[in-house]
Amino acid sequence: MELPKRKPTRLKEFDYSTNGYYFITICTKDRKRILSKIVGEGSPLPKLTLHGEIIQKYILSIPQKYPNVNFDKYVIMPNHIHIILCIKMAGGETPPLLANAKKKKPEVYNQTSKESKTSAIS
Repeated sequence: MELPKRKPTRLKEFDYSTNGYYFITICTKDRKRILSKIVGEGSPLPKLTLHGEIIQKYILSIPQKYPNVNFDKYVIMPNHIHIILCIKMAGGETPPLLANAKKKKPEVYNQTSKESKTSAIS
């Protein structure tokens, strides 16, 4: 299935390393529904899978690893995550979370893969 072409949503002249609140959406590869399942009637809620629990662990660790970055709200859906990050840096520094973002991605994937294999064996 080919996805529709999207217009860029980033502001060309905006410095995304500045202080402020940022709404971020992260999608799973091929939009696979591996992070949670929607359960309940009336007001359905996401029930996290093993992958979703690992992602939640990393989200909850953001304030400890990056003291100047916090999350306001987040939700882990079946095939994507929404998170509102708050960055409060002094004097125009680049937040370490943004500088290290690409380094963390493989770590989360590897952790997910290891825990999935372990749970499948036990």
